Amino acid sequence: MEIKKVLFVCTYHGARSLIAEAFINLIAQGRIKAHSSCFEQGKIGPLVIDVIQEIGIDISSEAPKSVFERYIEGDSFDYVISLCHEATTEQCPTFKKSVDTLYSNEAERISWSIPDFKSLSGTGEEKKVKAREIRDKIKLEVISFLAQIGIVTEIA
Repeated sequence: MEIKKVLFVCTYHGARSLIAEAFINLIAQGRIKAHSSCFEQGKIGPLVIDVIQEIGIDISSEAPKSVFERYIEGDSFDYVISLCHEATTEQCPTFKKSVDTLYSNEAERISWSIPDFKSLSGTGEEKKVKAREIRDKIKLEVISFLAQIGIVTEIA
């Protein structure tokens, strides 16, 4: 049986997509191949690194490829999941219309509206609380997705 491939995409530096990829790898244990991409490559911020390390996942040395690099390399996917916050992003609607052209006309497109870590405001501790909420929302979406495609049998 061929292992399905999923691409997670978000704007900016790809923190949300990296977190989703890390959760897939942790939970699915090789039963699906996850990749992450972004629109603008750069470093993941320390707040994001801290809140994901709290649960034992290290993404400090990770950097997702841009969606354009993946296209140039000829990557194709069974699922393309955008993690862009619908209320605040301009790149995802354009990207979603291009998925068939970029990766495969067979890819199932899924959208999760996940707030960007860059949008957080407040004190350092308030930002950390909100960042944990984003992290946990991504985890729940990943578990739900894995349940929908039959990789996990129960939602934790």
